[in-house]
Amino acid sequence: MSEEDNIFREVEEDLRREQLAAMWDKYGVFVLIGAALIVAIVGGYNGYQWWSQKQAAQSGQAFYEASELLDQNKSSDALEAFRKLAERSGSGYRTLSRLKMAAIQADQGHKAEAVALYDEIAQEGADPMLRNYAKLQAAALRLDEADRAEIEKRLEGLITDTNPWRYSARELLALAAFRSGDSSESEKLFSEILGDPSAPSDIRRRAEAMLSLLVKAPKQVSSATAADKESRTQ
Repeated sequence: MSEEDNIFREVEEDLRREQLAAMWDKYGVFVLIGAALIVAIVGGYNGYQWWSQKQAAQSGQAFYEASELLDQNKSSDALEAFRKLAERSGSGYRTLSRLKMAAIQADQGHKAEAVALYDEIAQEGADPMLRNYAKLQAAALRLDEADRAEIEKRLEGLITDTNPWRYSARELLALAAFRSGDSSESEKLFSEILGDPSAPSDIRRRAEAMLSLLVKAPKQVSSATAADKESRTQ
């Protein structure tokens, strides 16, 4: 390389350094601010992740302890523990805790309170599976008191072929039809459940038992009517 080339290279390097220095003087403060923001964001994200994991672990432990109280038949203590957990937890454990609360209230005979809580979860729950479960439980609790129209309304959307709760929902619809005196519709619905090989075995067994009852019921009515007529002719 000639001396002339060396001179040109030194000049280019000097110019490059001057340009960088000028750019730093003009934009350096923004570079520093940007770097600081990146560090703050990364640190904040890592901190949030640590905090979230800590909260989840604490909520999980609290849920386990509340469940232990329930297993020990300390329902009132468990109810209070789940209530506290629902108040301070994120959406996941909050929904699970409220479902436990509703179940405890139902077991204690407080059906109205349980239904109200299930209805709230069905409206506000974050997880669609849990929302639908709450709808199903509320309908089951109302089965003995509500008319057929209310049960059908409560179960809307749960009987579709893609809903995981469809078999339980169809069973409730069949029972609602039975309670309303519509034996033919009840028999039809129970027959569909029994004929579906993918239906859970316990639901199919109950459907079979109900169909047996529905088949015998008309014969029993006919026998009673015949006996009544015979007694009147004597």
